[in-house]
Amino acid sequence: MNRVEYGIYAPNFGGGQVDITSGKFVFSTSEAYLIENGKVTKPVKGATLIGSGIETMQQISMVGNDLKLDNGVGVCGKEGQSLPVGVGQPTLKVDNLTVGGTA
Repeated sequence: MNRVEYGIYAPNFGGGQVDITSGKFVFSTSEAYLIENGKVTKPVKGATLIGSGIETMQQISMVGNDLKLDNGVGVCGKEGQSLPVGVGQPTLKVDNLTVGGTA
């Protein structure tokens, strides 16, 4: 994080949606913090990440070596059907992503 001048650190997400035809997504964070001058400073309430999967993948400039899988089982669902899924990823630095919320 010391290479981030100003940004958001979002270690946990609460849910979201992906339009499978366009790749556009919206994800809400359940935990997020402001990064200022390379340091985590304040919590951010209600942060929502909005973007396009393909464009976001092109904006990844760093990938951490801290892959972590959630101990619980996540669930994805559509039209009344649900499927258990595994959830996890390393820390990513995304250079340009739309974020909504309040500090």
